[in-house]
This record gives sequence, C-alpha cells and structure tokens, in this order.
Amino acid sequence: MQRDKNLYPLSHQHHNGLMAVLLLKKGLAKHADVVVMGTFILSVWENELRTHFLQEEVQLHPDVLQIPALTQLYHQMKTEHHQIRKIIDDLRNGLLSVETIRLFHQLLEQHIRFEERILFPFIETHIAAEQMAALGKHLEHLESRACSDYPVKFWE
Repeated sequence: MQRDKNLYPLSHQHHNGLMAVLLLKKGLAKHADVVVMGTFILSVWENELRTHFLQEEVQLHPDVLQIPALTQLYHQMKTEHHQIRKIIDDLRNGLLSVETIRLFHQLLEQHIRFEERILFPFIETHIAAEQMAALGKHLEHLESRACSDYPVKFWE
C-alpha cells in the first residue's frame, strides 16, 4: 500500500520491527539461547522502539492532529504500547522464557500490522495536507537501524 511520505520514518521503523519479529521466529525455530534473544529484544527496544513509541504517542495524539475521531484508534495504539512495554520490563527483571520471546514477537507484529493497515490509513484520510506536512517535520529525525546487524546471529 502507498504510504504518505510524511509517515515514511515510522513505516521504515515498522519494517525494521517486522525484521526483528522474523529473526526472533527463526531463533525460536532453531532453539536459540533465550538469553541471547532477550538481549536482542532489549537492544531493539533501546535503539529504536522506545523512541518510536514515544514519538507516536506524542505526534499521533488526536488533539495534536486535530482529529477527534482518531481517539479510539489512538487508545488501541497506546494499549498495545503498554503491553509491549510490560514485556520489556519483564525481560529487564529476568522473566525470560520461550513464551516471553514468543509473546513479544506476536504482540509486536500484531501492533505493527494494526498501525500500517488501520491507524495510518485512517490518519491519511482524515488529516489536512498542511497538518500532514507538519507531522512529517516532527518525524523526519527518526532513523531506522537494521536489527540484522546485531552481532550475535542467533537466527542463523
């Protein structure tokens, strides 16, 4: 699907998130070390996801975008962010298991698909061109880092 160029920084990061999901699925299929995969998740979180979530919560707020009808979708996004943050907290607290890794990649994939298939198209059809351009200015600094550059190739 064609994405408005002003949302590219978020979509590029989503692509990287889906790559992380794929690598975790491969790691689980190969019975990779859960400690290594947990460390990988925390690296992805610190290098990109944490900032990504914060930017979405600030920049995509219905009041900021002046789209009151966005409220329900925005709350779904925030709820999913909270669920993923909970897993990050669990990992930091040593609650590490195959189930935790699986839950993380399932929630992250579901979340990215929701934003790309539902949230972003909704925003694109309900926002004025000037607001979209302003949104793009706020997001242009976001960088996408290749999680496949992680030094331990647990997925191979």
